Amino acid sequence: MGTSASSKGPGSGVSFDPPWLDDIELPYSEPTSPDKPEQPNEQQPIVGKDEPKVLMVAPPARFRGAKVNLGNYIKTGDTSSLRRSLGHYSKTGMGGAQRVANRMRLSTSVGAGLFRSLQSVREGTNPSLADLFSKLAANNADVYQFVDAIVDNVCPSGGSPDEESCRDSANYAISGFLNKNPDADISNLSDDALWSLTASFLGHEAFSRVQFDIGNTFEKKQVNWQERISRLKEMREYMEAEISAQINKLRTISGKQSSQSLRAIFEKTIENTFRVYEVEV
Repeated sequence: MGTSASSKGPGSGVSFDPPWLDDIELPYSEPTSPDKPEQPNEQQPIVGKDEPKVLMVAPPARFRGAKVNLGNYIKTGDTSSLRRSLGHYSKTGMGGAQRVANRMRLSTSVGAGLFRSLQSVREGTNPSLADLFSKLAANNADVYQFVDAIVDNVCPSGGSPDEESCRDSANYAISGFLNKNPDADISNLSDDALWSLTASFLGHEAFSRVQFDIGNTFEKKQVNWQERISRLKEMREYMEAEISAQINKLRTISGKQSSQSLRAIFEKTIENTFRVYEVEV
């Protein structure tokens, strides 16, 4: 299916962030704008020098509401159940939309790197990647070789579930874009194309995040494999559509000269998307 495998999901009484997340160095982190001071990590509030850090932990049965509604969606295809499932996932399972965005900080950072890398090739400020593209073209490389080159350039490869998910989502987004636009020049994409490609990446990442945490519900419902595949596809497309709508709103507001970084725009995209879902619960 081109998505991360689901697990039993994180349990209650643990930090909202998995232990490996802080071990991943965020790529493409940008310095904070002078007019937007850096905010403390919500998960690790400011404490005195000798005071222990207090981590917010997940409540009991954190994903119960999300799984019940997801199960109903799987059986019936009712998209209102899907919306409620995503709302419960965000509000109770993850502690709110802002925490979902914080949880997906690697995704938003890689998304910024993907956009910046392809933009810099177009503008002639990334000679190493441009040279790689030229060599691939000279050797008549197929589309998959170009995709692999971009993924290797923008995605960390430490092997954690989050890193592997980002690589999978980048592969999905770039491959999908090139398949739909076979005549596109990957080294000279317009801003519209870059926004669209990045929205696809973030949409797949959001879908993969939910699938990893509560996707085992799909395995427990007695539906045939055709219906299961259909529901997964519909769920992914539904989430991608909302991500795309939110990113287009923020893109219009921010403008090219905004001091807000791409990563901040993408974080707000995730937050706003899950706030939409929370209205349903």
